[in-house]
Amino acid sequence: MQSPSALTIKSTFGLAKVLVSTVEIHDPRTSISVTLNAIWDTGATGTVITKNISNRLGLIPTGKSNVSTANGTVIQNTYIVSVALPNGVKIDGVVVTEVDGLSGGCDALIGMDIISLGDFSITNHNNTTCMSFRIPSIHEIDYVKTPGLKI
Repeated sequence: MQSPSALTIKSTFGLAKVLVSTVEIHDPRTSISVTLNAIWDTGATGTVITKNISNRLGLIPTGKSNVSTANGTVIQNTYIVSVALPNGVKIDGVVVTEVDGLSGGCDALIGMDIISLGDFSITNHNNTTCMSFRIPSIHEIDYVKTPGLKI
């Protein structure tokens, strides 16, 4: 079993509306990589990069994917990359889908394909959002079973 690595991100301005961290996207064919800001999105099934990043890395499409947007469904290129998270964990063979752009100045979106590889938690104690991610998963987090919790 891989030894666990973790990352924690705390908001500096109260409750966060968006969870963002730096990540590194790596082209395994050329060893070229780029560090960028990524949104963490539990509502997204897969990881996404912008067209800007695929162009900067010179990625070659490996397939196509149907992407649902507010304006309907579009067909976008997919690529196979490695994703390095701030906790030093590199995930190889990630199929990412290209999109024209993302909000908030981010060039990637981390979806459930990566989030589901570990343990993910968000708290808002003292009006400060704290996101924590650990990979690989090492035990279940169940707030209902937390000792001392009265419901």
